[in-house]
Order: sequence, then structure tokens, then C-alpha cells
Amino acid sequence: MQTSANRIRVYQKENCPEVTRIDVNKLGRAYHKIPKIITEKFDSIESRLSIFFLKKYRMNATLKNMAFDTDCHLKNAQIFENAYGNIGFDINRTFLLDILHNYYGLSKDNNPLASDIHQPVTKTEERLRNKLAHELSQLTMSQEIMAEELELRNDYSSVINQWAWSIQFWLEGYDEYCFSILLDTHHVDILLATLREKNDTSQPQPRNLSAAQIEHMFNAMPLSLTGKLASINLTVAQLLEMSAGDIIPVSLNEPLPVFIGSEQLFSATVAEDRGKLFMTDFNDKTPEMKYE
Repeated sequence: MQTSANRIRVYQKENCPEVTRIDVNKLGRAYHKIPKIITEKFDSIESRLSIFFLKKYRMNATLKNMAFDTDCHLKNAQIFENAYGNIGFDINRTFLLDILHNYYGLSKDNNPLASDIHQPVTKTEERLRNKLAHELSQLTMSQEIMAEELELRNDYSSVINQWAWSIQFWLEGYDEYCFSILLDTHHVDILLATLREKNDTSQPQPRNLSAAQIEHMFNAMPLSLTGKLASINLTVAQLLEMSAGDIIPVSLNEPLPVFIGSEQLFSATVAEDRGKLFMTDFNDKTPEMKYE
């Protein structure tokens, strides 16, 4: 009894793995591979984030995991623009206030300062949020992921509530510490383009040949010389009247035209030696000059 090579796994509803749902207008495009493209750079992103928070904001934070969501609706995101489109940024306010306290030295080990998220937003908090948005967007969407360095500029005129993809970065040991990078369809296409370039580079690339190798290959090319010994013009009626034993008078071409393919390049003389015909006395074909 042969076992089937393709097995179907059935999950319970509560244990069903996360599935990326693709709209009809996105079929045929590898949108489901976006998490894989970014997750492959997890170690690199984690290393840069750890150094970033430790050096600039006195926080010992490491990346715990990344969560992905498609077609997300989010208001009040910090919006940046570049040559390709828009990128959004959002951060949990508890996380932002703790960074603010660490940045200005308000939090001490012996007297931690509680963050009140119900307080009005201050100008200092807005400036820090804008600073973090620009730095973390450049850090996570680096040239390593987007294949080129993005020049981000604040875009205060655009109002964008719907984003093609959302990437949430959760930090180890901080359940409420999270920031999100939001991508529009143009930047998603850039990520997919990096995937196509990676597939192209995986194919064997043609090696560069030296001039001597090219000359050797050219000289070793096989050619067939064809000599047109005789030709005769007949009508269809004459061809139908022919029968076995008929003699067709022909005249040999002198000189003999020599062809390579369908192009005549030489002319030669036919010589006989020991019952065999040979071509000799090759001459270049001289184009006929027409005078009016």
C-alpha cells in the first residue's frame, strides 16, 4: 500500500496558524511573502535596535518579535514622504513616555516615574515622537531591506488612514512597548522587487570571456560550404512530360558559385583528380557595378 506524498493537516479553530488574507485585486502578486522578506533580517534589525536604544535613550531593549498585518486602518500616524510614496510611523504612548523620561533622566532605579497616558500631549513629547519616527523608520527600513537608502521627509499635508502593510516591532521584557512601520502599496512593490532581484541573482551569471577565448570560439565555429554546380529552368508542363530515361541538357557553372548558407561569398574553379571533383582557385565575390 502506497502512502500519499501530499498530506493534509487539519487544525482546531483555536490552534489555527496565522493566515495572510489577500484581496482579489492583489492576486498574482507575492504579497504573502512580505513577512518572510523582513523576517529574514530579524537578527540584523534586532542588533541595530539594541544599540540604538542603549546609546541614545539609555534603555536595554531587544527585539522580541515582529507582527504583520495587511490593509490596516490607523489614524494619527506620523507620515513621511519620499520619491516612491509614503511611510507611516506609530508608537505606543506608554513606550513613548518611558523613552521621554529616560532621555531626560527623570526615571531613576530607586524612584521610577509612572507614565500617565491620560495627560495632554506636550510639545516635548511631539518633538520626541517626530525624532523617533524618523530615526526608527530609517533604521528598520534600511538599505539592507529596501535595496536603497530612503530619504524621508515629513509630510504634514497628506491624510492617510489606510495602509497596505503594517509591521509591529515588540520589545523583549516590555509587554506594552511597541512601535509600527506602515507601508503603502508603492513601498510594498519595492520589497517585492528585491525578492525578484534575489531570484535573478540566484541564477548562474554568464562569465566574462577574454579576447583570446572569444577568438578561439569564433575560429572553432563549424561552417558548410555549398557549391552550385549546375542549374536549369523548367516549366511545370515540361516537368510533367518528363519520364524515365529522358536526358536533360545542362551547362556547368564556370566559375562555380560557393555559398555559406544562402549567401554567396566566393567563386571557385572545379577540377577533377582521380575521378573526384574538387573546388580550387577561390576568389572573393566581386559585386557587380551598375552604371546608368
